[in-house]
Amino acid sequence: MSTPDVNGEMTVTEAEWPFTRPELMAGLRRYLAASSLRLLNINAMALPDTMPGQSPTQAGTKLSGMSVNVLIDGEEQNLPLVLKEPPMTQDGRVLRAVGQREYGVYRRLAPLLPLLVPGLVAGDESSGWIILEVLTGLRAAPDWTVDDYQEAIGNLVRMHDRFWALDEILSTYPWLARPLGADYDLTVAAARDAATMLLHADTLPQLVAYRGLFPLLVDAADEITAPLRREDSTLIHGDYWPGNIARPLDGRQIVFDWQMAGIGPAILDLVGFVQSTNLYLQPALSASEMIASYRAQLDPLAHITWEDGDFDLLWDHALMWLFMTKWLGRLATMHPENYTAIEDRFRATWLDMVLAAAERRLHK
Repeated sequence: MSTPDVNGEMTVTEAEWPFTRPELMAGLRRYLAASSLRLLNINAMALPDTMPGQSPTQAGTKLSGMSVNVLIDGEEQNLPLVLKEPPMTQDGRVLRAVGQREYGVYRRLAPLLPLLVPGLVAGDESSGWIILEVLTGLRAAPDWTVDDYQEAIGNLVRMHDRFWALDEILSTYPWLARPLGADYDLTVAAARDAATMLLHADTLPQLVAYRGLFPLLVDAADEITAPLRREDSTLIHGDYWPGNIARPLDGRQIVFDWQMAGIGPAILDLVGFVQSTNLYLQPALSASEMIASYRAQLDPLAHITWEDGDFDLLWDHALMWLFMTKWLGRLATMHPENYTAIEDRFRATWLDMVLAAAERRLHK
């Protein structure tokens, strides 16, 4: 349980954390290169609003702020840290594989990435919890400038180019998701369960007019994924948008939240970036400007030039796939008040666009 310390702060007992004191102390010694470090106290703290990862797209993920008091060479210091634990399902199962994926990116893939990721203070590969340093002095996502968006798009392009058509090499990292490969059947089955729940649920009456769309998408999963499978695969972040990117006021952007990292076509990251940004923010760049910027930067690097008709086809199929695999499950378990808060923008950003894409592309 939590008990107040001599300064009135809440000191959380060791039993409440998923890690042990030796595990945290070993991680801090490595991270700070301080072999003499001694761990004194761990106090719960609130996370700053600008800290990436407190994202509505990360449903169920548990973030806990903590101020860690340490002694280094006789001098006391307080370090703000964030503990990230894997999400849980509705029936209480911990999705360890999701945490293991992010741990794997920070521990194994980080040196190969052409962009910055947060430094891993400590973590456990088997259970999937990780501890990162809290960042301050950040520009909040709603305040991003045109240059901020351009940098984020450029980072995404460089990552995709770095791993373009290297799916065989990426397959050596077994913890990466494979939504169009080994994970396909399970992914579609989960979407089917969610569509069935939405078809019979009355918690979100605003979706009544769209309920027939949900099982149609699942039944057409093979048709939806066919153009995506024909594309070269690369490393995809899986949830890349400003809410998961730290923008220091002076310095390069740092990309957080790799829980959905996987192997797949680059268009999935681009569609996710544009749609999530337009759902939750008022971006300084329009959707068409974001897309044009990505395509203009990717062409000379990866030597990939999509004809407009081919790109539009890929966009529609990626849009349907992401809605089916990412949003059906969220909607099936979403609290009515949370949906009401995004209803108008969600309808414009996702529902109507997916319906139009299905009418254009699917044979049913």
